[in-house]
Amino acid sequence: MARTTILDLPSELIASVVTHLSDNDIFATRLANRHLERASLSFYGPHFFRKKGFMLTTPSLNVLRHVSEHEELRKDVQHIWFNPDCFTFVTPACGPDDQEMPPDPHDPDSKLLLLSPSDRRRYEAYRECMRDHSSLMRSSGAKLQEILTDVLPKLPRLEVIGMRRSEDHSPWGWARLRDAVGEDPRVLGPLPLGPLHHLSGPTRLFIAIIHSLAATTVKLRRLYTDAIEIDDVDPSLLPQTLLDRACNSIWYLELNSTRAWLARRNGRSDGGYIRNLEPANYGDGLVRLLRATTHLKEIGLQIFPGQTQSYLVAPGYPDPESWRTSYQYICLEKLTRDAPLRHLERVKLEKITTASATLRAFLAPSAHTLRSLKLRDVRLLSSRPPTPAEDADDDETPWTPIFTFLHTSCPALRHLLLYHLLHGTGAVSFRPNTPMLVPPVQTDPTTGLPTSTFGGSDEEEAFARYEHVALQVGDVEGGGRGGGEGDVRAVRDRVAGLVQGHWCVGPYFTYVIDDGVWFTDTSGEEW
Repeated sequence: MARTTILDLPSELIASVVTHLSDNDIFATRLANRHLERASLSFYGPHFFRKKGFMLTTPSLNVLRHVSEHEELRKDVQHIWFNPDCFTFVTPACGPDDQEMPPDPHDPDSKLLLLSPSDRRRYEAYRECMRDHSSLMRSSGAKLQEILTDVLPKLPRLEVIGMRRSEDHSPWGWARLRDAVGEDPRVLGPLPLGPLHHLSGPTRLFIAIIHSLAATTVKLRRLYTDAIEIDDVDPSLLPQTLLDRACNSIWYLELNSTRAWLARRNGRSDGGYIRNLEPANYGDGLVRLLRATTHLKEIGLQIFPGQTQSYLVAPGYPDPESWRTSYQYICLEKLTRDAPLRHLERVKLEKITTASATLRAFLAPSAHTLRSLKLRDVRLLSSRPPTPAEDADDDETPWTPIFTFLHTSCPALRHLLLYHLLHGTGAVSFRPNTPMLVPPVQTDPTTGLPTSTFGGSDEEEAFARYEHVALQVGDVEGGGRGGGEGDVRAVRDRVAGLVQGHWCVGPYFTYVIDDGVWFTDTSGEEW
């Protein structure tokens, strides 16, 4: 009887065998024989290239370019994402210490002679990487835009583009940079100590993506971003007509909008931004973007005040009414008024401060289609500022109209997640017994700002009361996609109980929420 080897098996069986191998064994198998390489391609392509991340460096983007030019692998790419920054700390550990030896203005490289040979090699690798990264991102990502405009149309099944800035994800090339420099390029460094003269890396990446989509026939379905300064982008860089071409096909948008901390343009500047963003212009860029997404079904929106203002501290602390002048408040008010979203099925809002009437008006156009609602760190104020003659408690129930609206006007709602809801001067508890409150805020006498008072012997008890902070009901696994009438009834009944069954209390400790519960993972979805 003749001996049968794997080479004698039909290609379909070889592809099936490969599915049971480890990644390293798959690589070894494909390198062993041309027939095995071809036969395993039907599994290899989707497994390794359906969803792939890249650094914003030329070597990493060259991999993306080569994949887009491969006759078979390019058909498997559905989802690409980018690490928007690279080595965000000021100087790597292998670099010279400016405090020990200030740089010589006439010979800035002279201090490199003090480095050991290994540190000098690492530091040169770091400088080469940053020169390359800067060249790609200069002029609002003009060179990156050219690359993406060439690559994206060659990926016929591409439907998702995003940004990921985390050590939990592995963009192509990060390990080589780590080995060359001695530090992880994905690690986030400290926030800048002063204003910048250019838009952030994620913002310039966003501009490049939008321009590339507008210049091609790619029909993107999902787009998710890191923190972008969309309101600070000069409107001439992202005009409405360009946004319409790029974003008209999008069904799902996850956006973190933040306010930039920019210096006036003087001397060398990358430009591309509004010189002084006034409150009257808050939300303008966000409105233009949302107006372009005419087929939007799902939105995840976070509005952050910027690096110089905490979302937990009122701009005019201790006056809670000063929230009405905040970036988040004005942005959502303008978005609700000027860009109503009428077909949403899933809504996720985070770190937003608004009035009760504004949140209701934001949700109302999609009331009959809304199936999933997630709210985290959302602060509601009463729909109008209280007058001195009114009881102080009148401003302490801004969530009642929202829970009433969800109960009476959202017949399809089957998944609800509420986490750390807030009111003007504190938080909302879903249990009648008062949770452990944060100690009274102390004020720094030199700045007038609140100082941290967290910690102490009562922390353990405080963090054991998670049920005060979070509420989840309905189609938990599907996030509102699946579920049935049972989930609809469960949500309706629970929301009915919330109308009278929530308590406005002072500030209290928050908890770490499971990212798998909050974030929408698109990695397992087929199109």
